[in-house]
Parts: sequence; structure tokens; C-alpha cells
Amino acid sequence: MNYKLALKYGSISGIIIISSFFLWDFLVGHDAESSIGMLVGYASMLLAFTAIFIGLKNYRDKTLGGQITFKQAFFNGLAMVFVASVIYVAGWMIYMPNFAPDFADKYTAGQVAKIQADESLSNLEKEEKRRELEVMMENYKKPEILAAYTFMEIFPLGLLVTIIISVLVRKNKSKTKHE
Repeated sequence: MNYKLALKYGSISGIIIISSFFLWDFLVGHDAESSIGMLVGYASMLLAFTAIFIGLKNYRDKTLGGQITFKQAFFNGLAMVFVASVIYVAGWMIYMPNFAPDFADKYTAGQVAKIQADESLSNLEKEEKRRELEVMMENYKKPEILAAYTFMEIFPLGLLVTIIISVLVRKNKSKTKHE
């Protein structure tokens, strides 16, 4: 595993992601209930993960002589995603209390409104879901839980992207039989 590669391209990816939520907040403000904001967030993650593709392709072409196995690409890509995810978590831990301190309250209010509007749920089911949401948001106030939730927002997407990129960039020498 190439740790320098992971730090370089994982950092680029992480910085792109946290820059996007500062930029989004500057342009339109934070709106915790906004589906568009969530969509923009995930789209920025996907865009930022192009750094992983670039990093792996450069590593394959410039360091490994044009050859890389799926396994090499996967583990180096996974290391980059881990770095990007840690930077994302750190960025969110700084951003949320300083720039969006009401995020949890607005998010909870928006989710409760959606639950109340869901006509397929009984009143008992609505109350149960509301309580579950309140417990989750109470836990969200604990830094270690906030960090874990935030990590789980980005890491699974990064894992999926890494698998796809690893398939795309792999190149193995063809083996021929000499008899």
C-alpha cells in the first residue's frame, strides 16, 4: 500500500468535499430539510472521489509501469477513501457547531413533519418513529456518535466508488503459455 498516495489523493478528495458544504452554505445557506442540499452533498462526494480515480490511474501509469491488479487498486483506493472520510468528519465537526448550530433541530422538525404527513402510518407508528428520531438526534449531540454517523454517510459511498474505480483501472500483464 502506498501511504503517500493515500494521503495526497485522499486529502484532495476530502478538501473538495468539505469545501463544497462551505460553498453551498455561502451560496444558498444551510437548509437541514432540503432534499436538494442532500443531493448536492452526495454529488459533491462523487465529484470529489474523481481524485481517487486520478490517483489510482497515475499510480498505475507512472509508478507501476501501466500494470495494477484489482487488489492493489482496491486497497490503495480504500486508503484514499478512508483519508477523505476522516477529513469529511473533521470538517463536519467544525462546520456544524459554527455554521449550522441549528442543523439537528431543523432536520428533526423536517423529519417529524414527513412522518406526520405519511398517511400509510397509524398514529401509533407515527409516534414510535418520532420517538426513534428523537433518540437518534439526542445521540447525535454526542461527538463520538456524530462522528460515527458522519463517517457512515460518506464511507459506504466511497467503498462502492472504490470497487468501480478498481475495476476500471486494473490492467494485468497477459499470461501466455510457452510449451
